Amino acid sequence: MIKTVKADIVIVGGGIAGLWLLNRLRKAGFTAILLEARALGGGQTLKSQGIIHGGMKYALQGTWTQAANIIADMPNVWKRCLEGKGEIDLREVPILSSNQHLWSPSKLASKITGFFAGFALNNQVQAVDKSHYPAIFQNPRFKGEIYSLDEIVIDVPSLVRELVKPNQDALFKIAAFDDTNLHLNEQGGIGSIEVRTLKGDVVQIQAQRYVFAAGAGNEMILKKLNLADIIMQRRPLHMVLVKTAFNYPLYAHCMGLGTVPRMTITTHLTHDGQQVWYLGGQIAEDGVTRDSPTQIQMTQRELQSLFPWLDFSTAQFASFMVDRAEPAQPNGKRPDGVFAKTIENAIVAWPTKLALAPRLADEIIQLLTTAEIKPQLYDTRELRSWPMPPLARPIWDELLCSNVAA
Repeated sequence: MIKTVKADIVIVGGGIAGLWLLNRLRKAGFTAILLEARALGGGQTLKSQGIIHGGMKYALQGTWTQAANIIADMPNVWKRCLEGKGEIDLREVPILSSNQHLWSPSKLASKITGFFAGFALNNQVQAVDKSHYPAIFQNPRFKGEIYSLDEIVIDVPSLVRELVKPNQDALFKIAAFDDTNLHLNEQGGIGSIEVRTLKGDVVQIQAQRYVFAAGAGNEMILKKLNLADIIMQRRPLHMVLVKTAFNYPLYAHCMGLGTVPRMTITTHLTHDGQQVWYLGGQIAEDGVTRDSPTQIQMTQRELQSLFPWLDFSTAQFASFMVDRAEPAQPNGKRPDGVFAKTIENAIVAWPTKLALAPRLADEIIQLLTTAEIKPQLYDTRELRSWPMPPLARPIWDELLCSNVAA
């Protein structure tokens, strides 16, 4: 006999979007549960560089864009949480850097300099005096300029752990499922989700609302619900990790000629205590057509060009592909903001960036409020014996510390 469990909200997907929403809903009194077939944070979340963007990287051509405007307040939202004063208490999440730098290898054009000077009035951008340059730029061969951006960098593995801690009784590991596990009702909505453990236990879960925040996994949901007006796109990146032979922590965007930073660098520590530079930006955008050896070779040349005073000959390199799953845009462009849409009794959602997870939760809660979905007293004890999904390993540990146990 298949048992039935009822909840207010079922969230499918254990990345930043699902975990943030779970915290918000449970604090609001909802009986909310989260289902994950793999590891928590193991999709796009733990492949994030941890930068809480404030929009300046979208304004590198001297124009304040719509994307920049949408994300502008996110650093303040996250800072309140990191201080224990926001909607979620994140005081135990380490801040890797209190700001992200923006550097140019040479002097900036007057238009850009004037544009950044305007934002210095509200402390979003500050020109850095040479005496306060990060140590890596103290070399006399550096001839560029450096700005400090109001963009904190956080430790994403710790963030996932903190979002998980208060919700361990609401997180359930399920066997991978497909569209046959989704049972539709007469209205074309979700009647129930049939889930299984790896041991073969089966439960039918019914809910007032089903929120699909599974990143690329949402594509299967769209096909099952026959939603031709919502299409998912994948924008790949070819990211690079560098286990450096020197101790220069760096959190910075390098300005290039286009709208994307030439290179974005954040610094992380592996499980064995070694420093790793994590590289994104234009090098990752352009690298999607290259195989791993070629991408690493191109990155080595680029690093040597940007930092000719450093020796990368003994550094360890690794690269990997990551798909940014998000709602399709004209010409495959980057979405400006979050996406959440109600279809019958389901909500399909993408945050599009880690920094926007709080805003996505706000939008989903507003959709629930508009639909007059209120907390009920549901009993989910039938799931108590189900295992909790494991925490994913950081990508730098997976690729650069292969002998370290998970």
